[in-house]
Amino acid sequence: MPARPATAWPTRWPGVRSDAMLTAALFAGASLAVLLAAGIGARQAVRRIEAAHPPRGEFATIDGTRLHYRRSGDPSKPATLVLHGAASNLEEPHMALSGVFGQEHVIWLDRPGLGWSQRPRGDWSPRHEAALIARFLEALGLERATVIGHSWGGAIAMRLAIDHPGRVDGLVLVAPALSAWIGKAAWFNAASFWPVLGPLISYILVPLTGRSQAAAGAVAAFHPEPVPDAYIDRSALTLLLRPDIWQANSRDMANVNTHLECQEHRYEHIGHATVILAGKADTVLWSHRHAGQVARRMKRAEMRWISGAGHNLHHHHPEQVLDAVRQVRGELRESVRIAGGAA
Repeated sequence: MPARPATAWPTRWPGVRSDAMLTAALFAGASLAVLLAAGIGARQAVRRIEAAHPPRGEFATIDGTRLHYRRSGDPSKPATLVLHGAASNLEEPHMALSGVFGQEHVIWLDRPGLGWSQRPRGDWSPRHEAALIARFLEALGLERATVIGHSWGGAIAMRLAIDHPGRVDGLVLVAPALSAWIGKAAWFNAASFWPVLGPLISYILVPLTGRSQAAAGAVAAFHPEPVPDAYIDRSALTLLLRPDIWQANSRDMANVNTHLECQEHRYEHIGHATVILAGKADTVLWSHRHAGQVARRMKRAEMRWISGAGHNLHHHHPEQVLDAVRQVRGELRESVRIAGGAA
């Protein structure tokens, strides 16, 4: 029998089955192809989201950070600043409240890192956010504003009143998140920063599958009240599915208890007139702890329970929000009148 040529390719490698190597190589190649296709699909999904929900307001650059906002109503009237909640953007409260606020002077802000607003690099907390918002108000030429804060926006509104009281006329808190140890944040918030899995979640899974999850989350946020028609699209909620926005929100929520623990002991020192609106049927937050208990500790806070309301109560009870703003302003005018009379 003739000898095998020296250059012939071996049918097996020493100690390794050739079919196992081939299988592993094929699996790796197929996985890479699937991952690449998913990445392309995710990027296309992000582009579609951005095209469907472009920025509709103006931009202000504060210390190198671009913040997106909308301004409505009569600028000669006292200003109201609206701070949306987690996972959201300015279009969400604008959709709910712009009709009843009419000619009221309102600033609707994409909170830093969400919507179309940038977030500075480095450490971030409600203290940092409140400082940037205070400089934003100054840049707009607004000495003071009545601040509406929904959910996590309520925590930011409180921090603004704590650290920059001269910028705040009064507070209207809508289903606010105010107290620590509200339970562990959803696992995917922390997982979004894990090696390997984190980028897979943020850059591929969320853009491709997040819309259905957003829809389910909306049902929980409105329960027991109905979700408004076309809510996901009208509120531009899918802007959250962009990787940088998702990570900014996830970082906030992963550290939510730490953030609230750092500030909740200071609420009783806030002297601003405050109205807190909440529903006992809220399934997102335990309203008694976040609203009721905090209202009792504050100097000038009134607690208003809205029967049958859920977490997103500003959509079904916008008049209550406007009434609260007017009450806060009325108290401010009364205090100024009394101070003037005393002088």
